[in-house]
Amino acid sequence: MALSQGKYRPTISAIDEVDDRNLKSDELQKQQIEGSETAPLTINQQKFNIDNNLSRKDLEAQNDGVGGGSDSSTQAETANLSGNASTNRLRGRLSVDALMRLSRKRRILYITTACFCALLIVIIIVLIASWPEVPFYFKAKVCLEKECVEASQQILLWANTSKSSCRDTYEWACGNFAHEYAANDYFVIKRGEWNYKTYNEYEELNELNRFISMLPSFDGSSTVESMISSLYRTCREIDTLDKSQSSLLLKQAIKSVDGWLTFRDSNRLVQSWEYRKALVHLQTIYGIFPYYKISIENRFKEPRDYIIVLDEGELGLPDKYFYNIDQNDEIIRAYILLIRDFAINMGVVTREAEQFADNVFHYEKRIVSHIDSHESAESSDRYNQITTLKSLRTTAPSLPILETLQTLFPRTKITEDTEVLVRDIEVFRKLSVVVSTTDKIAINNFIIWSLARHYLPYLSKEYRNLIETFNHAVYGRTATYPRWMFCTKIVRDWLPLVIDGLQQKQTLSKSSQSFDDEVKRSYLKSNNILSKTAGNDQFLSLMFYTLINQLKASIDNANWINDSLKTYINEKLTAMRLQIGIPEEALSNISYIKNYYDQLLLNDNYFVEHLMSIWTFRKARMEQKLKDDLNIVDTIIAEMYTHKEPKTIAYSNKLNMLIISRSIALSNYYDYRFPIPINFARIGSDILEVLIDILPIFVEQFRENEDYFTIENSSEKIDIGKVDIDCLTAAEETQEDFEKLSKTTMNSFHNTLSAAKISARALSTFIEAIDASNPIMGASIEPKVTYENLRLTQRHRLPGLRALNDNELYTLAYMQKHCSILIADKDYARIKPHVEQTLAERHLFNATWNHIQFLSRSWSCPTPKATCRNIL
Repeated sequence: MALSQGKYRPTISAIDEVDDRNLKSDELQKQQIEGSETAPLTINQQKFNIDNNLSRKDLEAQNDGVGGGSDSSTQAETANLSGNASTNRLRGRLSVDALMRLSRKRRILYITTACFCALLIVIIIVLIASWPEVPFYFKAKVCLEKECVEASQQILLWANTSKSSCRDTYEWACGNFAHEYAANDYFVIKRGEWNYKTYNEYEELNELNRFISMLPSFDGSSTVESMISSLYRTCREIDTLDKSQSSLLLKQAIKSVDGWLTFRDSNRLVQSWEYRKALVHLQTIYGIFPYYKISIENRFKEPRDYIIVLDEGELGLPDKYFYNIDQNDEIIRAYILLIRDFAINMGVVTREAEQFADNVFHYEKRIVSHIDSHESAESSDRYNQITTLKSLRTTAPSLPILETLQTLFPRTKITEDTEVLVRDIEVFRKLSVVVSTTDKIAINNFIIWSLARHYLPYLSKEYRNLIETFNHAVYGRTATYPRWMFCTKIVRDWLPLVIDGLQQKQTLSKSSQSFDDEVKRSYLKSNNILSKTAGNDQFLSLMFYTLINQLKASIDNANWINDSLKTYINEKLTAMRLQIGIPEEALSNISYIKNYYDQLLLNDNYFVEHLMSIWTFRKARMEQKLKDDLNIVDTIIAEMYTHKEPKTIAYSNKLNMLIISRSIALSNYYDYRFPIPINFARIGSDILEVLIDILPIFVEQFRENEDYFTIENSSEKIDIGKVDIDCLTAAEETQEDFEKLSKTTMNSFHNTLSAAKISARALSTFIEAIDASNPIMGASIEPKVTYENLRLTQRHRLPGLRALNDNELYTLAYMQKHCSILIADKDYARIKPHVEQTLAERHLFNATWNHIQFLSRSWSCPTPKATCRNIL
């Protein structure tokens, strides 16, 4: 039967069933109709609202609205105007109604989705609020210039970043150092220990060899370029000297000291030989100093003019330590064998040669034992004592010191009233006793061997092999140095002013050429781009004063230094000046360098004869210091280039000035474009080591200064940095080994640790000053402009190392300064402190990591407890 649609009114349950079926078939349409807030109410909705206790008045208002008459519209408008709150309430109920009409599964899904979205929104808001700021070093630009790329390559090739910086510290910093060394040309020719210092020396010599090869060939002219070419060429031709010629040259030198008494048959000739005459000749003609050594340094008292300094002389073994060890030690046996083989090559029979070697060794051992017998007596009055030559003759009558000085400096008036500075007066007293109680033959043997030892490296291959065999016993068995390296080092050590002058002129010439173009010059000026030389000099000046200020602060905090000494040292540091490179007055004067070497005559006969020429030149420059007419430029040149080996960083006591050679910036060791931490870790710590090393000089000046050093504090023992044994002791060494170290070695260790600690602090101070655009105290510069010109505010990073912050980068760069490899067949780490007066690099690596807390803390590693005292 057909249902009447108007009369049929379905039940609520029936409607739910229909709605449920319709939801499955036509869900979209049903949701569109029922879910609309403005759609008219259906019969089912009306019934549902009635069941939910809606008022009849509200339902009639809704139905009237559906009817669509004019009255309905008016009522709807009236309702909207009069009851906005009721309408919002109604809409909310309708939304809940629509949600409730969904199936249980869909309601759960809907609610879960809404909650998830709300939670996601909350998480996003929290992340935005707490998102950390991107570190500065991630936003900084990367330096892609050649120097930066090569420096980054060196750091990354040596490090093994896959290792833990806390657990495997050495592998992390130096894990690939051995591999890179094996690929180096220096692989088979290193001596004892291949480390960062020898790596830089090899790079320097390699670059210098290339520079020399580009100089014009020797044409007989007297230019400085031809001087270099001549010296290098004659050195490379040393192999043309045969054994017979070498023996002849040696015999001539021996004859000049009145012969070799051991092999003379006549007792009359032995009695007529005078050791005083032979000793003076050996010192003044060849520059060889057995028994006592002569140098020129500044006085500790104002006006700090130059004075002759006397110290103990040279011996055959590297250090006095070796004379006190077992005679069956490999090094002792090799040394005795060296002396014996020299005599055999000179034509002496084996038995007599062995006796000669044994006599020389035991005589040197006797000298050492006499000197050491008084070293245990601690008395400040015996050190650095200024006395007259007349008084010294009374103390050491057997030593011809006055005769040596009168012959060595003939243009200077040397008399008995001339004052000299004696390092240790007791040493000269004991040396005089040894000489006076020794027969002439023993003294003659010692003098002859001192002369021969000086000659051997420059003779024919047969004699040079003797030295190589002994070096193998000391440093380990390696190949002979290539000739180019040996000769390049000779040129660098003998003609340092010429080399530095030419290289500095070449660098300045390249810089000026780059500014010749007006367009390029205006571009560089508008972009505040400096030349490499100007940039390096400005940055080095800023770094220098930052280090000075931090060193002063460290001295103030040192409770083991008395207040009067603190005040004096800090005043000296405040007044210290900086000189970078050769002064402009000397560099711009074309004839200055040429005139400087006027007294150096290099002949073209045999290279070994250059030894006398170079010593004649050096002693003339030493005598020049004794004159009072040296101006500032001459003093700076004298401080830099009168040493046996040139120094890249030197201190002038007379001028209170730190002098830094520009040659240090020619390699990739230092550059103002490098990240700041790398420069502080490298050259910054080097500068500090020199500054800390000169503190004992300030102590001696303090003693001579009556305004500070008074009777009240004269009894106080002044020791700037005495390192205790516990600080040195490591797991692989015993305390007994360290007790045998020399004072020089101990001071070197103290300087290394103090420099690492202070340079790390100075780095933080320097970066804070840049960020705040604050000036560096002592540096007379405009902070903001200078920082921008040097690109310090941009803080360029090295490629591949951008992820490291400043402290992490400093630590990695500094620890790599102590990367090292030892010869496989030699325990060189044990004897290095006695050969080179410094600890093995591997021990320095462990010591700095364990005792400088900043290093481990920068990589969030466990910080070991500090055990070193008296570290600045």
